[in-house]
Amino acid sequence: MAVTTNCAAYSGPKVDKKLPFSKGLNFSEWLEPVQGFIDGHFNSYGKQDFIDIKNMGAEVVRIPTHFDTFSSGKPDYVIPESLWNKLDKAIDWCEELKLYVIIDFHNDCSGNSKTPPDIEKILSKIWPQIANRYKDRSEYVIYEIMNEPHAIDCAKWGNIQGKMIKLIRTIDSKHSIIVGAADWNSVHELLKLPMYDDDNLIYNYHEYSPFLFTHQGASWSNDVKRITGVPFPYDKNKMPPLPSDATSGERWLYNNYPVDSSEEKLVEPINKAVEFVNKRHAALMSNEFGVYSKYADPKERVNWYKIKGGWLDDRNICRVSWDYRGSFGVFNKDSIARFPQDLNVELIKAMDYRVPSSKGTTWFQDAQKNNSYIIYKNGISEKISFHSWIPEASNDCSLYKQDSADEDFYIYVSKADKYRVLQFQFGDSCNFNSLVKSGACLEFEIRHKEPNLKMSVYFTNSESRGLPWRAGIFPTVKDIPGDGLWHKVRIPLSKFADYGAWNNSEQKWYNAQGKFTWTDVVNITFDTAESKITKGLSVRNIVIK
Repeated sequence: MAVTTNCAAYSGPKVDKKLPFSKGLNFSEWLEPVQGFIDGHFNSYGKQDFIDIKNMGAEVVRIPTHFDTFSSGKPDYVIPESLWNKLDKAIDWCEELKLYVIIDFHNDCSGNSKTPPDIEKILSKIWPQIANRYKDRSEYVIYEIMNEPHAIDCAKWGNIQGKMIKLIRTIDSKHSIIVGAADWNSVHELLKLPMYDDDNLIYNYHEYSPFLFTHQGASWSNDVKRITGVPFPYDKNKMPPLPSDATSGERWLYNNYPVDSSEEKLVEPINKAVEFVNKRHAALMSNEFGVYSKYADPKERVNWYKIKGGWLDDRNICRVSWDYRGSFGVFNKDSIARFPQDLNVELIKAMDYRVPSSKGTTWFQDAQKNNSYIIYKNGISEKISFHSWIPEASNDCSLYKQDSADEDFYIYVSKADKYRVLQFQFGDSCNFNSLVKSGACLEFEIRHKEPNLKMSVYFTNSESRGLPWRAGIFPTVKDIPGDGLWHKVRIPLSKFADYGAWNNSEQKWYNAQGKFTWTDVVNITFDTAESKITKGLSVRNIVIK
């Protein structure tokens, strides 16, 4: 049976126990360790993001949180106050906006990852902390025991999950708890979960079928990363060729795609899940739901959301899309995206959200209005996106390091190779001309113990005029004692000079041509240049003033 957008095809059994919310979004890469930094992008979301999705029509937000990674580790897994502060604020905003919030114990879900063998011990230490912290908060708070358990026996996971439900209920009898199955929150394994003695559960599965379409070209999945151009619905004449040296996994997904992408195959497990939860008098949701945007045809991707969303809505299954700003997101850009200018309008409509008419503001517009150009002070300023190219293990870097609980945060790199960068992206082109003319300076504080530190700092133009030209001073940081004390650096913007551009697509360096302009600045970058960090580097209080 071919997939159709005919509304009659959406019909199916309905979940009897409806939730007070029907659709929402995941705020990924916020409280997750990303790009080598253990504390993720702690300032990549703020209250305005919650307001924005509420205005779009979202009713619930899921916050993937790596509690164990941020914790003190064995044996007690104590959650740091810096993480609590972020979650506390998120819950405050959600309660104010009447937006449901899912506190999700998230985990490493890369292709080669495994659920830790001692996961029961980890969860039994962390969930009492969460429950004690939020037991008295409103009904808008929802707990999710764990995201996508995998590489663990399904029956064993079902038993562990039951223990966690009982543990949470010794502290908090009020809030709903989301439960899911092993095998990456598989809908098939969901049907095998044991009966839990709790009448306030929400059963959950993840909706990424057909996998060959939704994850085509995804680098983290060996079975699909070499296959792109996959159509949806299935069309024999549009199918890309299978690699001549295809693995068994690639061949299986490819050969089964005509059946796996059929309506009959796609709706069957959903219908069974509805029947399953109705027997248990429980609610049902899919709190990860989406299509990787890099390689999927844009129109076919939109069509997938329209079809799948229709099926779930018709069955009273809540859908929480993965994700908001990421590579599965609702923007035309997957990192620096402006709301609502960069929203994928057709996708938003297909997902049954509202398209806001008013324009949002950028970091630079806010800075101009407030006459305060803070880039990092006790954390990254809102609306600035942070990127790094430091590939070491996550515990080598931190964006939110503290010496004591009553001191400000700072950026800390314990070790890094040459030419590694910390980049602050402004989210839009900024005209710094007036700042340069007024004599404004770049200020920051730095602390290190390196014997001969020579770092570079530079501003970069957008690629709208050809190449991303840079203006910097080399080295910017020199002659600063490696005494482990804080030292302030202050440099007039007028001293930064054009020195060239790197063309990433060509992997080629272009020498200066006098083309850098202060009217089109998109980021500021701290570069280790010829210095190799071995004894620790700290930076804080980055501002233009």
